[in-house]
Amino acid sequence: MQIETSQQADKVRISIQGTVNEKGAEELKSCFKQLPLATLKEVEIDCGRVQHIGSSGIGKILLLYKALTSQGAKLAVVNLPGPIHELFCELKLDTLFTMTRQP
Repeated sequence: MQIETSQQADKVRISIQGTVNEKGAEELKSCFKQLPLATLKEVEIDCGRVQHIGSSGIGKILLLYKALTSQGAKLAVVNLPGPIHELFCELKLDTLFTMTRQP
């Protein structure tokens, strides 16, 4: 799994590539811990190149969501591949944060 992070002003974009298994979830957690949450207004996670995400990865995204909302910031998860988008909808994650499906 690969993670790329870029920041412009008060917005961070995180691009994930590969399979987010338990090891990948820990890498995500480390990445999220390095974010300057107090200064951010939005974090966007690009999942366009994610083949699979397990429950551990979803849990880390939810922890980030909770941390962001406590700071008044927003989370968006974009470019979700069809099956992952359907899973997120079944889990009702679309009621918590903005999600977009891969074109």
